[in-house]
Amino acid sequence: MFYCQHVLGMGHVVRSLEIVKALESFDVTFINGGAALPDLPWPSSIKIVNLPAITSDGEFEALHISDPSQSLERLQTARRDTLLTTVTALTPDVLMLELFPFGRIRFANELLPLLAHIRLEGMPTTVICSLRDILVGKSDQVRHDEWVASLINRYFDGLLVHADPQFQKLEETFSRTQDITCPITYTGFVAQTVTSKLPAELPGLPDPHSQTPLIVVSIGGGRVGIELLESAIRAYQLLSTTFPCRMMIFSGPYLPEEHFSTLQTMIKGHAHISLMRYSSDFLSYLQLADLSISMAGYNTCMNVVSTGTKALMFPFQGRGNQEQTIRAMKLEALGFVKLISKENLQPKYLCPLMHDLLNSKAHKRPSTLDTQGATNTEKALRTFLEQGTPTHLPQLRPLIMSQYHTDEWQKEFTRALETFQERGKTIHLFLRDDDIDSDESTLRTLCDITISHGIPLNLEVIPGRLTPETIRFLKNLKRIDPSLIGLDQHGWCHTNHEKEGRKCEFGISRSFEEQLKDISAGKATLEEALGERFFPAFTPPWNRMTEDTCRVLDELGFLVLSKDRGKHPVTGYRFREISTTLDLYQWQSGATMKAPEAIAQALTIQFNELEAIGLLLHHKVMDEEAFSFLNALLKLLRAYPCVQFHTFQTLLEFPQPAVSLAGGQ
Repeated sequence: MFYCQHVLGMGHVVRSLEIVKALESFDVTFINGGAALPDLPWPSSIKIVNLPAITSDGEFEALHISDPSQSLERLQTARRDTLLTTVTALTPDVLMLELFPFGRIRFANELLPLLAHIRLEGMPTTVICSLRDILVGKSDQVRHDEWVASLINRYFDGLLVHADPQFQKLEETFSRTQDITCPITYTGFVAQTVTSKLPAELPGLPDPHSQTPLIVVSIGGGRVGIELLESAIRAYQLLSTTFPCRMMIFSGPYLPEEHFSTLQTMIKGHAHISLMRYSSDFLSYLQLADLSISMAGYNTCMNVVSTGTKALMFPFQGRGNQEQTIRAMKLEALGFVKLISKENLQPKYLCPLMHDLLNSKAHKRPSTLDTQGATNTEKALRTFLEQGTPTHLPQLRPLIMSQYHTDEWQKEFTRALETFQERGKTIHLFLRDDDIDSDESTLRTLCDITISHGIPLNLEVIPGRLTPETIRFLKNLKRIDPSLIGLDQHGWCHTNHEKEGRKCEFGISRSFEEQLKDISAGKATLEEALGERFFPAFTPPWNRMTEDTCRVLDELGFLVLSKDRGKHPVTGYRFREISTTLDLYQWQSGATMKAPEAIAQALTIQFNELEAIGLLLHHKVMDEEAFSFLNALLKLLRAYPCVQFHTFQTLLEFPQPAVSLAGGQ
């Protein structure tokens, strides 16, 4: 199973195609996340699954969808569900993710649920990242690289870098290479195969029997680079007055129609210029060319290297992107290409550059770069499979449901959910996990479970015990999908101030002023550490508090109070009480998970009686049995559209009476 998300050009797809063509001994399912694929020569044996398309603009500022009747959020949910359904049906030996997690961060909301699902279900799937030679820089590079390394180490079995290490090494654009624990394999560059026998006829080729020099101009997919095509046409018009030549222009399949019409107008009356959107046989045109003018994407560069065609390259630099510039400069140093600066893009400067290269001595020669990346990728995958069990599995024992698959509680609970579904009743449910302070494996396991099901989780953070590692972890969680994680305040230091009786941080022994000082300090700490990721909801440690606590929360502008449900709801303040209604554990004689039957029965009763149901979790005491049960429970709930999951923030969107029922009877 090969996942590829192209958002701007088509280079990622072209490279991926060359890889899957080399996987002749594999049954390949190709997941396309971008725009409809052009007429590429896909082998008939490859099954293509098209997700609802998502693309981006040239500055990577925003994501775009082609169906205006859909919202981006709804489309993302549909994509995530399709991925989970597909991987479950296939149970692939190998899952290859192109670029992620080094790039495509905006698609973490569909890919991390997929990866977490594979781990939690114990699937025998080797997970591989397929990575190009050079990475795009980020504004928050240090934090980004740290997060990428943590994801690679948690979810992946191997990293394939499609580059020649003599030309480009991963550490040149990724600072945490030494922290990656899975094997890193350089496959060599992935390049299309140059054939000695060209087609008898190439459609659109100007004056096909002419011996005059041929210039091929291209801009990949066509979403960016129109200025290069326009300048090349004008430069040709200057050049052709004294130097007979031909020009073949490939605009790219995604060039907007208005731009294509402009180009048609520009070349009108010029018999020796041809314009096409795209050809699956582009390499043959390049083999015939005396000069290539293009941007400096991975595939175009490899085509130039493979054919030995003289080349002028104008690297894409949108939003400070230096990937193409780095690649082109290295190729220029090796004598393969000559760079075009933004200033040289003017026709009066570009024309002499074209003239000089066309007049220069032909330099077609064998390349010293390793361009056997596709073949070597197939060999590398075979090596991974020969090693047996994927290495990611020992990091987390597979949560196989064992007895939970057949227990009576599931049958009864399923019947209840089906009844609610038939009645058209909507169930509002939220999950709350307390005592977030350090970066613990149990916390990560809990987040894996909720993320794998696409279910929101409210995390209650202890400000005075929060570690730097946990801050980074929580920030990265919010990057996956902000709607799936709520970050709230859990007291100050979770310290008991009562000399006798039940434990309480904000109990009768604390004055209003003392509570105000601590809660205010905690709020300020979380606002500084988490910024806008923090949501002003408050959970008192041990779920205990006083009237003074409510006054403090009201004064500090908290929007939500969440404790355990009492007999009387907390009202009369500007905040709203949204309390849990069911604890996964009983605490009379230590932390013990309640029987699955009791939990399912309690939920069924609450689904009938309450408008909002809150399940209280405790990652610090949860063991494999508890995680297994929670995974099975959420999987079952997620299958019924009548169940809607929430953060505190989304519950606030409902009228006061609907939520107050979660706070009292």
